[in-house]
Amino acid sequence: MGNVKEFGLSFQNLTAREFIATARRTEELGFGTFWVPEDYVHRGAFSVASAIAACTTSLRIGIGVLNPYTRHPVLTAMELGALEEISDGQAVLGMGASIAPWIEGQLGIPYVKPTTSIREGVEIIRALFRGEEFTYTGQVFQTTQARLNFVPPRIDVPIHLGVLGPKNLTMAGQIADGALLAVLLSPAYVRYAVECIQRGTEAVGKDLASFEIGGLLTISISEDGLAAREAVKPFLATWIGLFSSQPGHPIFSCPGLPAKDIKPFGERLAKGESATDLVTDWMIDTFTIAGDPEHCRTRLAALVDAGLTCPVPFEVPNVRPEVTLDAVKTHL
Repeated sequence: MGNVKEFGLSFQNLTAREFIATARRTEELGFGTFWVPEDYVHRGAFSVASAIAACTTSLRIGIGVLNPYTRHPVLTAMELGALEEISDGQAVLGMGASIAPWIEGQLGIPYVKPTTSIREGVEIIRALFRGEEFTYTGQVFQTTQARLNFVPPRIDVPIHLGVLGPKNLTMAGQIADGALLAVLLSPAYVRYAVECIQRGTEAVGKDLASFEIGGLLTISISEDGLAAREAVKPFLATWIGLFSSQPGHPIFSCPGLPAKDIKPFGERLAKGESATDLVTDWMIDTFTIAGDPEHCRTRLAALVDAGLTCPVPFEVPNVRPEVTLDAVKTHL
């Protein structure tokens, strides 16, 4: 797969010490980037990332991804600068808008202008890393004579956007160094995302070839292909349910999943009921990489051919991270 720049890795439901052990194993196996997630009420990403940085040498450490609301961009720049020092310039910042139910519904923070919030956050962080004393009056954020009192190892720290929709994908092409596409990836959606990103890169005269297009992939590989496919059903059912309020979203419309097939997943999720029985073989083949090794290589190749350059295996519930690591290393 000549178009692959690197394999990354991302897990979510690990203890802090398990994150460290898994990241060290990730580096030993030659993966490029370990993405540390930060979701609502999970472990804080910068604490975990700093611990990983202290225990690795060549591994890039991605924050995947922060929202611009719970940390002011100046605070994010402070944290990122410290991570850059600990990791000797191996940090990657991921930024995304999160979702209103978490930011506004549970935290009470106004969820305003998501696209503008990301853009302004990136502008502020980049200016601070350039060493500027920065006064900024945006639609969402303001700063007055803000300036880092230390010099980070790099001026141009990579920033990747964790975004899904057309407007934000185009913005990623304009202002970011890469994109980290979320789960439920299909070749059709990846092609769509790349087209949106390319509109952004062309608008500012950037080369798409230098832009990293990553994606969180649900991967389950076993010589027992049926068992591997069964393993992803609960995860897939949950994520379709989480996105069910947006049945017309490109993640569904691009591969052709109709709204009538999506709605029952959301209804089951709202009731706290399993929707595993609703997951079809077509859904598994469209949104995951699951089955025997040959089948999985074919599925990954289709995503790479569609434009994915940095595959990021994501965890499958109840599958130990070392199992996923070894399977990806051995078979993909």
